[in-house]
Amino acid sequence: MVSSDMFWNIGHKITGHDLKGSLGMGYRKFRAFFGTSPQVCVIVWDRLSTRRPTNSTPEHLLWGLMLLKQYNIESVNATLVGVTNKTFRKWSMIFIRLLANLSVLDWEKRFENAPRGTSTFVSLDGTDFRIMEPSAFDPKWYSHKFHGPGLRYEIGICILTGHIVWAHGGLPCGEWPDLRLARDAFIHRLQPDEKQRYEEEIPKTEKEMHQYINGVTNQIKKTKTTIQNEILEREADMDDCDDDDNDETDDDDDNDDIENDDVDEGENIECKIDG
Repeated sequence: MVSSDMFWNIGHKITGHDLKGSLGMGYRKFRAFFGTSPQVCVIVWDRLSTRRPTNSTPEHLLWGLMLLKQYNIESVNATLVGVTNKTFRKWSMIFIRLLANLSVLDWEKRFENAPRGTSTFVSLDGTDFRIMEPSAFDPKWYSHKFHGPGLRYEIGICILTGHIVWAHGGLPCGEWPDLRLARDAFIHRLQPDEKQRYEEEIPKTEKEMHQYINGVTNQIKKTKTTIQNEILEREADMDDCDDDDNDETDDDDDNDDIENDDVDEGENIECKIDG
């Protein structure tokens, strides 16, 4: 199992940093040579686990990173790591190509830190980018956001971590509203019953959250929710009516008691006068 400590130790064999020396200086030297941290090296190594040659080692990844960061001539880099020019060229270029083919966005990261039972992982939103006006005017390029020509992209962000996990688009703003853009590719990547949060301006000052559900269950669930809400509202109205009736009945009973008390007092007064 490769760890960040392993990359730290291997890297400083190349940098010449004393492992017992300053930790801050060690990190600065590591970044100066390889352009990143040991922790990121571990992440990259794991992501390349199914693509890299079986006989490759963490040293080879560091060679590729060092070439990208320093871009020294081949003989200098080979001397720094203690191998021949041919060996350095072979392994550094293998890992540079592997790094170039890595996807920048990791769709599976939407599940990070998600509690058990969660069905909504990503918040989706559209963004428009200005472009030069095409030579032949066409309203399909028009963006209502800045009133000019543009390309529209949709960006998906993990709700819990903030990682960008989805990007799609580069299409004419006027022809591709946000809903059409989401239906074009995004919903086909969702798992069954996985929900999607979408933020869209309805009027200028209000926000409404939309959920895109994979398949055709969206409209069914929306209808069921509407019916359930109507039933709950009717039950609440009936309860209010019952409470009002009970209050009126109680008030009538109280009034009857007051009237009876008045009658009894009047009779007693009349009896005393007659007596």
